[in-house]
Amino acid sequence: MKTITIRLPDVEAAMLLEVGKVNKAYRDLQGLLISQIQTEYQKTPKGRAAK
Repeated sequence: MKTITIRLPDVEAAMLLEVGKVNKAYRDLQGLLISQIQTEYQKTPKGRAAK
């Protein structure tokens, strides 16, 4: 398993907290990122071949 560290400036961190209040998907950043990666992977030739 790889670990990815994200550093956000204070302003963007505050924005993220506000967005998380409205959109629950942004409360779980790990799950959101994994979902986006899987969606984009399915668009690649290797991802389409795996279907």
